Amino acid sequence: MTDTIQRALSRAIEKALGINAVQPRAVSDEELARALYRIAGKGYVPSEQIIEPLRAWLQGYALLLTGDAGVGKTFLMRCLAVRLYSAEAIADYGLHGVHKWYEWTDSKTVCIDDLGTERVTAEYGAKDDVLKAVISHRERGQKGLTHVTTNLTAEQIASRYGDRTLSRLLGMCKAFRFEGD
Repeated sequence: MTDTIQRALSRAIEKALGINAVQPRAVSDEELARALYRIAGKGYVPSEQIIEPLRAWLQGYALLLTGDAGVGKTFLMRCLAVRLYSAEAIADYGLHGVHKWYEWTDSKTVCIDDLGTERVTAEYGAKDDVLKAVISHRERGQKGLTHVTTNLTAEQIASRYGDRTLSRLLGMCKAFRFEGD
């Protein structure tokens, strides 16, 4: 199969499935070095573990950054100038009000920060899974990228939000684990 046919087939499948898949581009060492210098200029002390996440970000992928508290996940997102929304603040909208957040963030690149720290509330006796709904909504059709930071492991995400939500996150994002020093 020729490259042209392969690309056309991929695009047709993405269109049929409603997927806005990334077509990765090559990132030169010079471009990566400039990005490292730029985030260092904002106070981030780069380490080897951010090279692959930074390369993926430069290629246009959304990032799912996991790891313990204090390892630099949120700070890296700030240095990359990604608009952060805390999971807690999003959950505060509730299932009946989250449509306002959808309107504000439609077609925008955002980061759901600290997934797993939000309170689980109940409205009229029903468990309020706002973040589960938000992830599903962002995956189904919003055009902007959705980055996520969390202290949870993949198993903990699946336990709290379900396998389907974990699958959606992994479909939307490239996952990276940050380790402490």
